[in-house]
Amino acid sequence: MNRFRCTLLGTGALAAAACSANEAEPGNLTLLPAEFIAAAEVPLSISASVALVDSSTACVVDSYETRIVCVRSDGSTVGAFGREGEGPGEFEGSLALMRGPAGTLGAFDARRRLTVFEPDGTILRSAAVPFLFAPMAPFEQSMTGSYQVRVDGGYRTFVTELNAESGEELWERAVLHPSELGISMECERGYTTGALGPAGRMVFGTCQSVLVLWDGDDVVTFRDPTYASELPSETDVERHREHWRLAFGFPLAESQMLVYAETPKWVTIAGRSLIYDDWGRLWMALQRDRHEFSYFSIFSDTTYVGSVRVRDRIEGYDLLGSTLAVLVARLPDDPAGIPTRGVDWYRFEPPGPN
Repeated sequence: MNRFRCTLLGTGALAAAACSANEAEPGNLTLLPAEFIAAAEVPLSISASVALVDSSTACVVDSYETRIVCVRSDGSTVGAFGREGEGPGEFEGSLALMRGPAGTLGAFDARRRLTVFEPDGTILRSAAVPFLFAPMAPFEQSMTGSYQVRVDGGYRTFVTELNAESGEELWERAVLHPSELGISMECERGYTTGALGPAGRMVFGTCQSVLVLWDGDDVVTFRDPTYASELPSETDVERHREHWRLAFGFPLAESQMLVYAETPKWVTIAGRSLIYDDWGRLWMALQRDRHEFSYFSIFSDTTYVGSVRVRDRIEGYDLLGSTLAVLVARLPDDPAGIPTRGVDWYRFEPPGPN
């Protein structure tokens, strides 16, 4: 039998029962230092995937050309490679990027395939992966990720570890939703893309503002005490409309757009919003604001330890040592203008001794 426990975050008026269905009260941000060090422009894209292959090289997806672009923090291009197709080095459908061993890059496409590249585009190898496999951490000889299967009108999340050379499955488990374990939740199913942490811990987002930590057979639900319910901004609405049109080839009905505009945003951004850093702290990229500034909340275990603020609208990010790379959309002053895209590099301080 799976066991579960609840965590209490904050004290006094800011206390929020983590297993409660009530929204956490917004708290004051405790900003932690992050030094801006460099920026590079990258192509416009609807993809939010970005991967640091070393501290000065980041790779992103150019969805309009179905290719990968790797840039250095000095603005130079290391490689631009790939195209739509079924052959070696070609991609079909959406792409997810993840750092591989020794400064390599893994590209996971919708054809159930992982291709490992050098940042200049040299192909090293490929392997089969499950459909819509979402890697949860950088990989070495093996890789761990999640995928979803439609079950009884909803989706069941599975986590699996694969041999990165052959794609052979090493183990697999279904990850139950807390509502299936008797925990009162605002939603019955559904997880965001997860993150793999120290000693095999796994964390997912669910129900707009809840985080779920799996530690073996124990499950802990908790919230960000800085979370405040926030409706989509005009920019959020227009970006959602454009993303849907480009991704699916047809516009959303105005009634659907109205529902989106009147529904509070999830606490996390879409895509890979949760990442563990090299010191075992959990970073969470927030939907908060995302106009002039964007924010991360950072946790030690399930305890909020502070926030990092970066410029512009965060689309995705990656961490390597004390380096933070943020894929951003730079919004124009004119709402009708076209945003540009870039990767910003920051340096943050590792935690001090306990």
